[in-house]
Amino acid sequence: MPELPEVTTTVRGLNKCVKNLVIMDIWSDWPKLIKSPSFEDFKKSIRNKKILESERWGKNILIKLSDDKTLLIHMKMTGHLMYGKWREARNGDQHGWNWIPLGTREGGARLDANFPDVSEQTSLAPRSLVRNHPLHDPYNRFIHLIFFLSNGRQLTLSDVRKFAKVLLIDNDKIAEHSGLKSIGPEPLNKNFTPKKLAERLSKKSNWPVKQALMSQELVAGIGNIYSDEILWRAGIHPLQKVSETNQEKIRKIHAAMKTILKKSISFGGDSTSDYRNIHGERGGFQHAHMVYRKTGKKCLRKNCRGKTERIKVAGRSAHFCNHHQQLR
Repeated sequence: MPELPEVTTTVRGLNKCVKNLVIMDIWSDWPKLIKSPSFEDFKKSIRNKKILESERWGKNILIKLSDDKTLLIHMKMTGHLMYGKWREARNGDQHGWNWIPLGTREGGARLDANFPDVSEQTSLAPRSLVRNHPLHDPYNRFIHLIFFLSNGRQLTLSDVRKFAKVLLIDNDKIAEHSGLKSIGPEPLNKNFTPKKLAERLSKKSNWPVKQALMSQELVAGIGNIYSDEILWRAGIHPLQKVSETNQEKIRKIHAAMKTILKKSISFGGDSTSDYRNIHGERGGFQHAHMVYRKTGKKCLRKNCRGKTERIKVAGRSAHFCNHHQQLR
């Protein structure tokens, strides 16, 4: 699931590429993605709305629109947004029509101008991107939602497992929305201090610290990858109970949290699995992992004699060094 750095990367891309554009039309072959209102009402409500700005709230993307509306998108397990230009073409197999990208990112490879505007063909029924994607990436094939924009390009949602969530909210109801109001504070905010972190974690004092870090009600945006990397850097065992984590350890977790999240954002997020940015490109933080998915390998901490082990914590995998992250 995309975590704080991946969602931040996507939001930055949206603000760079689609800000001030107008949504002209919408297409989907999986209207269940739209959680509220119904898909037909959604289409009517969102047509001709101008995209004002995008922001992140936890792992949610909020796209502010004209007429005091906000488009909320949660990418869930395998979703990612892409910006570009596609046309429809026959795939030549049982899948029928598919979306074929005309090129890569603006300023990169050329965009083929010989194809008709895809917005003229929305009556067709495409199901996924064909395999000849210019980036040769199968995770960009599964387009299930398209916003046709006023500059002739599209904002698409590709989602292998079709778990993503999309809904339209009135601006005055955002703060009270059930999916947002319970989310904890943002860990990169200046007012998120070690003391604040300790207060949040103490709400689940009997939980293992890894489980607590991943709770969106306690701290926003941290999931499996970053909790492992944070605890490795801080030297804390993932099974360490919150109640047994003293102030010095909390301070180390807080410092590691800031460092790891900022570093991943600078790398464009983590693409260990299926996350891609809005140009369909992979992030780079997976090349900077120190512990995540390194089971059996020598610890990368300087002068450490340990090896990476893997255990289960609250049903999730946890990777840690058996030497400098001993349970105390």
